[in-house]
Amino acid sequence: MKRLLAFFLALLLALTSAVGLHFLAESRIHVDSNAFASWSGDGKFQAREAILQNLTEDTILTFGSSEFQHGVKTPYHPAKVFQNTKFQMMLIGAGFYQSLSHAITLASLGDEVQKKEAILFLSPQWFRKSGVQPEAFASRFSDSHYIAMLKNKHLSPKVKDYMIRRSQELLSVDPSMQNRIAQYNRILYTGDASLFDRVNYRIFTRFMEEKELQTTMMQLIKDRIVRKSSGSKTSDTPDFVSLIDQSIKDGDKHNQGNPFYMDDNVYKRLIRPSLKKKKNQSVNGSYSTSQEYEDLSCFLDVCEDLGIRPMLVMLPVNGYWYDYTGFPKEARADYYKKIRTIAKKYHASLLDYSDQEYTKYFFEDGVHIGKKGWAVINEDLYHFYQGHEKE
Repeated sequence: MKRLLAFFLALLLALTSAVGLHFLAESRIHVDSNAFASWSGDGKFQAREAILQNLTEDTILTFGSSEFQHGVKTPYHPAKVFQNTKFQMMLIGAGFYQSLSHAITLASLGDEVQKKEAILFLSPQWFRKSGVQPEAFASRFSDSHYIAMLKNKHLSPKVKDYMIRRSQELLSVDPSMQNRIAQYNRILYTGDASLFDRVNYRIFTRFMEEKELQTTMMQLIKDRIVRKSSGSKTSDTPDFVSLIDQSIKDGDKHNQGNPFYMDDNVYKRLIRPSLKKKKNQSVNGSYSTSQEYEDLSCFLDVCEDLGIRPMLVMLPVNGYWYDYTGFPKEARADYYKKIRTIAKKYHASLLDYSDQEYTKYFFEDGVHIGKKGWAVINEDLYHFYQGHEKE
């Protein structure tokens, strides 16, 4: 009898603790919305509920890749420039995120945002011949966003079918995950699920949601994301003229003569040790043919289905560096042309930075946005938020 009583007491304590942790996590994921929007912690991007909890009427979903995690400690990153403004770029993306992942996430969140606009940063490197690598896609796959995509009734069957097919192909490197999405498809799309499918789905999704909630809470605490706003949000326009001017001065200060106008610490640590090996290494480089173009079209198809106005940010390459590695100018020009053509086809707004290849300090390294790059891009995106685009 005593053992049975002890068992039920332990069970009660465990349940009480679990419930307490659940409600604690639910309250903790709602933080200062600007701080959350610009936070670039990896766990954020797959945490659907946490993103939903931190949307405001001024939030614009902003998708990209590793550039969001570069320049975070500078005054030019969106986290600093817009920290006290009403404008919120809800940054979603890190290394290995590309168009298909973002199409699924947009399909998951697009009906929930008040501001029906979306920004997508395009990295030229996405458009290698093979497109997104299966291992990269699997590492960034989100069950919760995929499930919400399947549940979205505003998506056309054609668009859903594309995302389902591509996801199944790419997840062949992770059979367990591939089996899970096949089960999701049977339950939420084709309607031919078994009783086992439905029971397993309910158990696993409850577990997954709780794990996602607890993980996000712990990362927010670890990264010290503030719970309350430091003050009221302003409608004043940031002083972009001064910001751009200062970015040039800081660029001069942090460049001790490297010929590629990168940040000197990056150049000395990552570039200079292998400089000779990189000379003319990419003479056959090309971004002209890639599955990524179809994945990008899928992202824009999602925008059309959900009534979202897209803005494509066409990032350039560091012309000084790409010339050194021998990557052909003609191949770069062809990539820019293809993106312009797709933007025109979908009536998408386009920030075309192809003329910035040789702008000093636009880049931190060979591909990532640097001081002046962030200063210029932030100004253009702020105008997009206000409703008038770059002239």
